Amino acid sequence: MRILVVGAGIAGSAAAHMLAHDGHDIDVIDSAPEPHAGGYQILFNRTAMRLFRQIGAAEMVNELSTPTARITVARGEKVLTTIATHGYRSARRGDVVGAMSRFAAARVPMRFGVELSGIEQTLDGVTAHFADGTRGDYDLIIGADGLNSTVRRLTLEIDRSYIYDNGRRNLWVNVPGRVAGTTEAAILLGKGAAAQVFPYTDHNETLVLTSINVGRGRTDPQQLRRIAADLLVSAGPKFAAFVDPVRTATSDDMKVTRFAQVRAPRWHARRVVLLGDAAHCIDPLSGAGAHGGLLGAALFADELRRTPSDPAGAAARYARRARPFVRSTQLLTAGILERATARGIAQRVAADRSLIGAALAARPADVPTRSYHAG
Repeated sequence: MRILVVGAGIAGSAAAHMLAHDGHDIDVIDSAPEPHAGGYQILFNRTAMRLFRQIGAAEMVNELSTPTARITVARGEKVLTTIATHGYRSARRGDVVGAMSRFAAARVPMRFGVELSGIEQTLDGVTAHFADGTRGDYDLIIGADGLNSTVRRLTLEIDRSYIYDNGRRNLWVNVPGRVAGTTEAAILLGKGAAAQVFPYTDHNETLVLTSINVGRGRTDPQQLRRIAADLLVSAGPKFAAFVDPVRTATSDDMKVTRFAQVRAPRWHARRVVLLGDAAHCIDPLSGAGAHGGLLGAALFADELRRTPSDPAGAAARYARRARPFVRSTQLLTAGILERATARGIAQRVAADRSLIGAALAARPADVPTRSYHAG
């Protein structure tokens, strides 16, 4: 089967590697001009690391990451609990994304700087139209192109959006130093805001990621910086060194994103299927994005092996297997954040409903055991 994978991130590169291993003819394109590097921190849980091992990429990921520090949860200067993260690893997202694209490129053609502009489905195939005026004919297109997926927009989101926005904004700031000179990580809770404070492993720097309940109004970066700095002040002297760098951060030193999840009722349309954030973005705050992307790639490859002449059927079965994990993790991530940053009883009740929904939707992870090592 001739397959086009749109997006050379973790999910797209993993899917390309797996499907090529199964004998499919794979092309990969990405609109970025070159493989990614650097960036903010990403967390890999035990399931993500297991899936990296299955495709033979664990050694590469281990070289770019280190074990995640113990996490302290505090409100003000009062420690509420500590979280053990045995088997978790953290790294700079762009470094791992770039390494995964190079890993997949050893087996499949990969082109950067190529933009998808249109998708045309027929009875026996699908045509991809590119921004430079060229086209390509395929048996299947896989959209693994992230939160703002072009593939999803062209096939499933006609005149609508499946992005869930709860009015929270994330302020990302890299600051020099670490918490009291240690590798300690922390989650700080405050009124209408919560922060994740995680040290980087490659040099003496810390990510301060503050989620702020701003409602539906305009986002003022200066206000976000002030709220984030005030939260650090309230957490006590251990975090004092981070206050001024956050308060005075420039546009070059920070990034503002919205909390966003993709809650699409379908992840496929005939000969088009979505994987990873394109199908079901959980939000970077979850620490489960790599888990979801790698799991979806493995499940779809597993199902396509069962019915290679019926990609739509394979896509439907992959979605049924992956959706319990995605649904429960989305509700849990949103519920925890919304409860921690709630303003008023109505928001607290809505958050509690999400947490109850997460508990009801939870299912054991369904992870295929197949190995995809090269050769």
